[in-house]
Amino acid sequence: MTIQYNTIQNKRTTFDFNETTQQYEPTTNTAFNSDFEYANITSTPTVALEYKKKKFSTSIKTDFISRTLENKDALRPEFDLKRKFNAAAIRYRINYNNPKTRVGLSYNLYNNASSLRQLQTFVDVTDPLNIVIGNPELRPTDNHNFNLHFSKNNFQKGVSFHMYTYASFRNNAVVSKTSVNEDLVRETTFENVNGNYDLHVNAGFNRKIKIDSLRTVNASIGLSHSTTRFVNFTNDVQYATLTKNIGPSLGLRFMWKDVMELNSHYNLAFSDNTFDTDFFNNQKITMHRVNLNSRNNFGKHFEWSNNINYNYNPNIADGFQKSVWFWNATLAYSFMKDKAALTLKAYDILNQNNNARRIVNQNFIEDRQSTVLQRYFMLSFSWKFNTLGKAGEVRGGRGYRVVY
Repeated sequence: MTIQYNTIQNKRTTFDFNETTQQYEPTTNTAFNSDFEYANITSTPTVALEYKKKKFSTSIKTDFISRTLENKDALRPEFDLKRKFNAAAIRYRINYNNPKTRVGLSYNLYNNASSLRQLQTFVDVTDPLNIVIGNPELRPTDNHNFNLHFSKNNFQKGVSFHMYTYASFRNNAVVSKTSVNEDLVRETTFENVNGNYDLHVNAGFNRKIKIDSLRTVNASIGLSHSTTRFVNFTNDVQYATLTKNIGPSLGLRFMWKDVMELNSHYNLAFSDNTFDTDFFNNQKITMHRVNLNSRNNFGKHFEWSNNINYNYNPNIADGFQKSVWFWNATLAYSFMKDKAALTLKAYDILNQNNNARRIVNQNFIEDRQSTVLQRYFMLSFSWKFNTLGKAGEVRGGRGYRVVY
């Protein structure tokens, strides 16, 4: 049995200027003041079972949640609130593991209570352009989550495969319900809706090729997909947004022991956003991303590394830079038996970092470009020291790092 008692105290006092006394005095308008205590009290008896064998395990845990939400308002007793909810939470796991194969399945059911701001009927006018009023009839949200993972490895052939899937379904999800009146003032309340869900699938295949005792090549191919449905309101009209994303990827890595390492990755992302209302236009977005990383060793003391990223967004609005190269480089020199290092880093060598991006959500599509730190150089010194001597090395410690 677990018992939790969480409280939130909020006290806010606003002031008006008194023309007679020429001083600020507490306002008599209680709409701008607050003095309340909010309590979330839960008692949770739990039952759990678990079974294990060498390669197989399964478990189930069930919580029976009794929750009381109570708000006491010292300024406006008519807005005192007390709600009681009963809910169940379930966690189930089943796993199979051997040296080459791993399979796992899980299911989670958990329950979220609404916040005080979403429940209380007090009209919050602290922001005169966005008036908020809660809904005391809100029900808790039930979240159903499913996970499935599978991996297969053949170490002798250097081949591996993995797949991960995730699904989440929400009943009685709490969403904002906003309308705009003739004075362009937003009025927001909250509603329970059904039909929100997330689906994700990710899979990848890797192959390691050994050229000789010093050189190897790793090749990978991947595919990811997600579908998200979100129910929302615009001016009291309920609608749903469906977003589908798919992203194939390719990777290649070349390693030459103690000499160099080259890692390249390409990702193509497609996004399709559709709405079941005429208020918004459907949108399709394509993104290309290329990443190149290299590391070169020159003798025992010099290391030169590079990180190059290329982003191309053909759908962004005219006037924004659609393609960007971003290049960082580092030159490091180690000395004093590799305990000290002097490092010169060049950031955004091509001076193209503009942070331009497109944002798509349930209500709007926005192309944004913000001011960011562009090309600069940094020189640093680091020193590794071990206060425990060899005993520290046995424990895995490599000492501390100090950067100036």
